[in-house]
Amino acid sequence: MLRSNLGAPGRSLLGPILGTYLVFVLVVLGAGLGVTAYVRGRLQEQVQASDLALAQAIALELDNKLQHAQDALVDLAQLDDLRGDDELAMASIFRAFKAARQDVDSVYWLNADGLLRVSIPSSARTVGTDYSGERIFQRARQAGGPLVEAGVVDLITFNPVAVLGHPVYSDGGQFLGVVAANLLLDELSAPLRTIVGEQGSSMDIQVLDAEGRLIASPDRARLLQQRLPDLPGAEVALAGRPATRLGVGRDGRSWLFSAEPVGGVGWAVVVQRHTSDAFAVVADFSRWLTALAILFAGGGVLFWLLLSARVIRPIQMIARHNRSLPMDQPLPPALIAQIARRPDEVGDLARSLDGLRHTVAGRIAELQTLLATSTAVVGTLDPTAVARQIISAVGQLVNVQASSVIVPNDQGVLRVLVSEGHAGHARRALTITPDNPQSPSAMALREGRPVQMIAGESPHFPQTSYHEGFRALLAIPIISAHVGGVVLLVYRTRPEPFGTDEIDLLLAFANHATLAWEHAVLYERSDERLREIARENARLYQEAAQERRLLSAIMASMDDGLVLARDDGAVLYANRGVGAMLDLADGDLVGQPIAAIHAAIERLAASQPPRRVDERRADDGRTLAWAVELRRGDQALWVQLREFDVGAPSGQPIGRGLLLRDVTHERALDQFKTTLLGAVSHELRTPLAAIKGHASTLLQTDVRWSEADQRHFLGTINAEADRMAALMRNLLDMARLEAGLLALDRSPWLIDGLIRRAVAGVVAPAGRTIELDLPDDLPPAMIDQQRIDVVLRNLLANGLLYGGDRLRVRARAEGDSLLVQVSDDGAGIPPDELPHIFERFYRAQTTSQRHPGGTGLGLAICKAFVEAHGGQIWAESDGAGTTFSFTLPVLIADCRLQIAD
Repeated sequence: MLRSNLGAPGRSLLGPILGTYLVFVLVVLGAGLGVTAYVRGRLQEQVQASDLALAQAIALELDNKLQHAQDALVDLAQLDDLRGDDELAMASIFRAFKAARQDVDSVYWLNADGLLRVSIPSSARTVGTDYSGERIFQRARQAGGPLVEAGVVDLITFNPVAVLGHPVYSDGGQFLGVVAANLLLDELSAPLRTIVGEQGSSMDIQVLDAEGRLIASPDRARLLQQRLPDLPGAEVALAGRPATRLGVGRDGRSWLFSAEPVGGVGWAVVVQRHTSDAFAVVADFSRWLTALAILFAGGGVLFWLLLSARVIRPIQMIARHNRSLPMDQPLPPALIAQIARRPDEVGDLARSLDGLRHTVAGRIAELQTLLATSTAVVGTLDPTAVARQIISAVGQLVNVQASSVIVPNDQGVLRVLVSEGHAGHARRALTITPDNPQSPSAMALREGRPVQMIAGESPHFPQTSYHEGFRALLAIPIISAHVGGVVLLVYRTRPEPFGTDEIDLLLAFANHATLAWEHAVLYERSDERLREIARENARLYQEAAQERRLLSAIMASMDDGLVLARDDGAVLYANRGVGAMLDLADGDLVGQPIAAIHAAIERLAASQPPRRVDERRADDGRTLAWAVELRRGDQALWVQLREFDVGAPSGQPIGRGLLLRDVTHERALDQFKTTLLGAVSHELRTPLAAIKGHASTLLQTDVRWSEADQRHFLGTINAEADRMAALMRNLLDMARLEAGLLALDRSPWLIDGLIRRAVAGVVAPAGRTIELDLPDDLPPAMIDQQRIDVVLRNLLANGLLYGGDRLRVRARAEGDSLLVQVSDDGAGIPPDELPHIFERFYRAQTTSQRHPGGTGLGLAICKAFVEAHGGQIWAESDGAGTTFSFTLPVLIADCRLQIAD
């Protein structure tokens, strides 16, 4: 019946307890998240209101400045000298006006025809310039008072300015001209720099004109830049309404933007502030909340582990043990030390079972156990293992609930070596001086006899043991003449004294254990010292060898060249990259002066490297870097060189290093981007202008065009659109080629059909003919029809554009290839330009002078498409014309192909 009840499973307490804890944690964290959201919203409203008020104050001040400047310009326009022709008098007035106002960059007079007649400061290259088409002049003629124009660059001082203009009329109402003044935008930016300087880098203030350009900014370099897309809310402010926005700035961080319109000039003030600065309190609260969540999680895990270890698991262990372990066997010492020492209900249960088992076992096997345990103790030479064997044997010999082995350290202070049945932290922290008169361990060593204490009877019973639940202890000395003595302490939880038989049994066991302890300690002292020396030597050797191998492998595997030299310039190391770049044997460089490497660089350099000039700066400790173009035959290689100091861990310089890095690809990529942008911008400008012009002409309502003219205009628009589409196709093909994504859709085709269709698709200019020489027995080829059609059309268009009156196309079979030739009778290509005509963006000088249009991509695309099919393409030229030839592999098949038109 007892076994049945113990084996019945029940519901664990862990589930309900942990569930209650999780509900509490979720409620607390949910409340914290709600408070965070509310505080963040309130802070955002307050910060935005504060920034908007600042923007309004700046807008008001800026409006007052502009109004004051306009009033001064109105007063200037009322002077009678401006209504005469005396330019010297005007210059004198303008000079006085500019001297009175520091915010004015220049003052000038435009006559009724828009010509600049007087300017302070004056410049000979601007006097007489026609400004009649400028916006400021046009607006001033129609305005009845002063006006403000958007920011521009003054052509005399080259300062960014805002233009103020006022029309001047005679007494009879005749328009005489415009007096204008340029206000320095840097003066408008001065208050912004003051405010931002006080606030720090967490705030920025910008003023935009109606076109979205910066006309006032703390950073002078940004004036007149287009910043409207980068400032959320600015577009709304330019429309006349204040706005606040939360967005991402140009630095990628989150900002609060507050925008306010400026008076009647159509400008806007934008104040932006880092959200990290605005929401610092919320961020701190969030971090505390996160820490609280981690604390709750850690506390829950700790609570679960503690509950499982202290209650659930001990009960499960006792239940499993009583189900499976026979009743005639004692509990293992580990289970006794873990459970029976506890003063709670679990401890009571364990002690009850332990007492029952010891009563059943009896004292019959004490002598047999003594012999077996003594043999086990002598069987090891590890002092700690010997101590554990002693504790394990004691638990089998006598009825104790805990035991410890205490040994003296080098200073003679007693410390716990091995313990069972005690709280681990309490035992590890135990220290006993050898002259302690109240310690049973010290008394046993001093007197050389067992010392027994009972709680309530002995006044010096250790309080630590009493708090752990023990009420009786016995200290047995194990004394050796060679290694000193140790103490065996055994404990009972009940205040029952150890009997004479038990003490004699433990003393007999101690005599056996003394020999084992002596041998183990002596062996450990000698062997541990030897092992420590061997381990230290092996560790140092392995670390040094591993570091050398790792460093050597890293430097040898570098694609870049690396040279290390001593202070005297002798090369200590040079990896394979140096020899590959400079055509030198890397093994021969070691021991040579580093000047030999610089000599090799200068020998291969296309131009003299500026090393000798930069070498003077080496004394300052700065790293030197320069780039050199090396020539190895026809190959050009750009190498970036960087010299640096090599220092010891103490900071003392011990040598110099030279790093050589191949930057040919980076420079070629930069050149490709520059050339591509220039070609695209040039080639798109002409067709776009033609399309815009003819479309605008057709849209005019005051002119009626004939049907022929309309068809001519539409035809021009269509042709220019086709030209733009062809340019886009070329660019896309080049992009696919550069990315390695060009895919071929091969199928069997007859080349003569493709040639005839390509010829039919081009329009030959008047007076020019295209001759075909195509045999009927040409074999088919496995090709991508669209790609080869592009090749044929490009070659035909090239021949019609640069050739003479006759263009000839031939095709013939040569072995396993098809040879196609396109010949013209033009002026030809110079021999020095033939090797370059298939390069990207390359245009021969003679052809580019006669036909300035074109991107130089057509022949490069032809070469890429032909080589992608496994063929070749080349050009031959003499004074009588040019012939472009290319080959394609022939399809080997036994049947003829049926090709649809």
